[in-house]
Amino acid sequence: METAVLFSGGKDSSLTNIFLKKILPCEITNYTITFGINSNWKYAEETAKALEFPFKLFEIDKELLEKAVDRIEKDGFANDGITFLHKWVIESFLEDVNVDMIADGTRRDDRSPRLELSDMRRIEDKYDVAYVAPLMGISYRILKPICHALFFIEEGPTDLIKKSDYESEIKDLMKQRGLYPYDFFPKHSQSRVIGYKDRYAF
Repeated sequence: METAVLFSGGKDSSLTNIFLKKILPCEITNYTITFGINSNWKYAEETAKALEFPFKLFEIDKELLEKAVDRIEKDGFANDGITFLHKWVIESFLEDVNVDMIADGTRRDDRSPRLELSDMRRIEDKYDVAYVAPLMGISYRILKPICHALFFIEEGPTDLIKKSDYESEIKDLMKQRGLYPYDFFPKHSQSRVIGYKDRYAF
């Protein structure tokens, strides 16, 4: 089963790979999305290499990111804009890449991106694909110790952790527009996986 994991290099997308390898007979490739605003995708590539995950870069037209930032600027906060961007990313990806399953690291406690069940079903029906979010039923309280048992992890303020998620390019595009990102994003911590603690622990 050809499987695409949308990969940022963080704890959740890294753990998604482990779960899928354990529970499903699938051939996994990790795809990191870029809109060409910066080169932060290389940090996900480094993490994928350290964790021995196949990696590919998938570039999407900057127009989608522009629309997401328009939405965020209009709303005055980021959550809905990031969720809409995630939906657009999945659909743009599936227009070009033929896989049996697409997966991401969204989890139960996420505010964004967060797909509704109706979104998942629509994507599956439209593209004849299985959408999987294996962490969706698990709380952060449980996921955190699992991740820290499996991985070496860098953690700190979001602007100091080099990660390949939507937020990085959204913020850089905002700066290009003369906007201050923290008018729209709360300050928070981020994390990036840098390697296994024990490669054969699972």
